[in-house]
Amino acid sequence: MNEKKNDSKFMLRSMAVSALVILFFVFVVVTYYAMLYSETRQKIIKNGELSSAKAAEQVNMYLSKGMDTIKLACYTLDNMIRTGRSQSEIHDFLVNMSAAVVNTTSENSTGLYGYINGKYEDGTDWDPGEGYDATERPWYTGGRARVGRVAIVGPYVDAQTGDKLITFSKTLCDAQSVAAMDFTMDSLQTIVVDIVRSGEVNTEIVLDDQYQVLAHSGDYGEVGKSYREESGTFGRALADLLRNNDEGFFSLTFEDDDYIVYAVRVSNDWICLSVYNATSVFSQMKSTLVFTVIISLLVVFVLLLLLIRSNRKQSQFSRISHVVEALAAAIDAKDAYTNGHSGRVAEYAREISRRYGYSKKKQDEIYMMGLLHDVGKIVIPNEVINKPGKLTKEEFDLIKTHPVIGWQILSKSTEMPKMASGARWHHERYDGAGYPDGLAASDIPEEARIIAVA
Repeated sequence: MNEKKNDSKFMLRSMAVSALVILFFVFVVVTYYAMLYSETRQKIIKNGELSSAKAAEQVNMYLSKGMDTIKLACYTLDNMIRTGRSQSEIHDFLVNMSAAVVNTTSENSTGLYGYINGKYEDGTDWDPGEGYDATERPWYTGGRARVGRVAIVGPYVDAQTGDKLITFSKTLCDAQSVAAMDFTMDSLQTIVVDIVRSGEVNTEIVLDDQYQVLAHSGDYGEVGKSYREESGTFGRALADLLRNNDEGFFSLTFEDDDYIVYAVRVSNDWICLSVYNATSVFSQMKSTLVFTVIISLLVVFVLLLLLIRSNRKQSQFSRISHVVEALAAAIDAKDAYTNGHSGRVAEYAREISRRYGYSKKKQDEIYMMGLLHDVGKIVIPNEVINKPGKLTKEEFDLIKTHPVIGWQILSKSTEMPKMASGARWHHERYDGAGYPDGLAASDIPEEARIIAVA
């Protein structure tokens, strides 16, 4: 009767301990992944900021070529109008200036034209034909709408070449004449494609102040679309968030995909957008989190079964040893390259301590320290542990956190408080070149040195 009563008490105590262990593991894992999620998100945001800033700098340089050229031409044309120069002289100037523009803009422009003194003049000698009314063209109305400033009109498809162009235009001093210059968008497209090739973002987009697409690294067919006029598209979702967001970055969920977007405005109120699809990154993190929690629960369940099945004649060490071996097996199962590693290290460590003259109790303690020396790996993502190729610096830095994580887990043990030292310092080296604390020589606990050798 007393034996059954004691067994019931033991079972209740085991369940209580198991519940506490479950809560502890879940807390450690969730806390770690919350930190990892935050760090990953901040890294994506930083990469987006750098990509957008780089794109904005290059777009500003692209714009400045056209704006500086049209301003210089308009300065001369203003003087010619004020001094009453003839129409033929103005035409000759446009022809000569057009030849220079082709060279200075690396053939991004074919030259200058305009509506000057009530007549259309073209520096390339293009004849628009009868019925062409320059005052109804977007370049003319756009220039008139921004008196004193350079207007950027487009993009539009050139009727002659089929190229996508933008136009720089500016009203002249008589408030009626307008000079203009077409500019190809090939360079702008090259800028965004090169930004994406750097590998930091998935898509780079340039919009004008009306949310019209000027360049798109992923789909050239998007150029010319007005995202504000679309409905139910990713572009419309971007435009809506841009209109209501004052921050440099924002999150966007569209069709079950999670995006992080960083926006930088350039000198002409254009917007450079760096778009990163974070769905796969965050999904992998969530999957690893779920896997880790499940493994933790299974380990604790095994612990509970072993404790229940244990009888009072078993020693405390024997009960703990079975649980520790099950936990070590679960940890090793994460690593396809070193499966069984913890058990082998434990055996070698026990043999080293035996030959060193340690007592049986001390040998058993070191054996269990060897089993659990890599317990911190339980929260390292599987894709890092099992990566077939060479680890990146960031991935290796993540691997190097497992000794401290293991120490944090095992330091909670009141049964064998020294067990945590093997987890924390088994990667220290006698010359001080190890991690995480860079200990050297006798500063490294003897048990940790034995595990390191094992």
